[in-house]
Amino acid sequence: MYTISRFSQLCKMSARMLRHYDKEELLKPVHVDTTNGYRYYEKSQLETALWIKKLKEYRFSLPEIRTILLTSDRESLTGLMHSKIRELSNEMNRFKQIIAEMQEMIEDKVDFVPGERRSYDILLGMRNEIRVLSQRMKMNMDNMDKYIDSLYEKAEESNIHLLGIPSAIFFDEEYTPDHSDIELIIPIVHRNDEDASYDWQIKTLPKKFIATTMHIGSYDYIGYAHIALEEWIESNGYDLDGSPYETYLKGSECDCPVEEYVTQVCFPVTDEARQ
Repeated sequence: MYTISRFSQLCKMSARMLRHYDKEELLKPVHVDTTNGYRYYEKSQLETALWIKKLKEYRFSLPEIRTILLTSDRESLTGLMHSKIRELSNEMNRFKQIIAEMQEMIEDKVDFVPGERRSYDILLGMRNEIRVLSQRMKMNMDNMDKYIDSLYEKAEESNIHLLGIPSAIFFDEEYTPDHSDIELIIPIVHRNDEDASYDWQIKTLPKKFIATTMHIGSYDYIGYAHIALEEWIESNGYDLDGSPYETYLKGSECDCPVEEYVTQVCFPVTDEARQ
């Protein structure tokens, strides 16, 4: 048997990493001395250690590596490899897009330190009571279009007549793109609540004052619209009266450049502080 120090030399892993893999139950020592806590490894474990290193190079996560180590079926292993290849290919395509955008900025001599963004026109109005098809869930922000499409499919399957375009209400206090608490809503023709399903519902949004503005362009910069609304609300003596939401008037579904996207940003407000 080898001490953890010697085994770390053989597999070119730090002792700290080997201890971490022990904790994660990826590569446990064959023996731990109860008197001094020394870890010992066998020669046969070198192959497992080197395989773990290779899987890390392939960008597998530790839970994924654990699954692979426990899987003996070649067909299942091939499926996991194909899934990782697709993931890396998508990531590579994103990097290519980033590189192309950076090259375009260089060629167009774009100012790398953007100045103050354009101003936003803020309007205050009353949103009338409205009936909506609603689905609230935890989702990855990158998959929002997929969930919106799914909500449209649910409406069609249930013969629900839609009256408008989708909106997203955001409930998180901070940005959590991988696990965002979002409610998707689409206005509908009046329909009874008994038609609701376990994963969506029909509800009524009450009449409410709304401060709103239009954001034109990429969603990456939509934060400026939110800031403009927050500043307007504060400077005009209003209070936020609910979660902000965005209505996607023109987006990815129109197959147009992101510079042409149009999003209405809405903040429910109350004027109690002014009274």
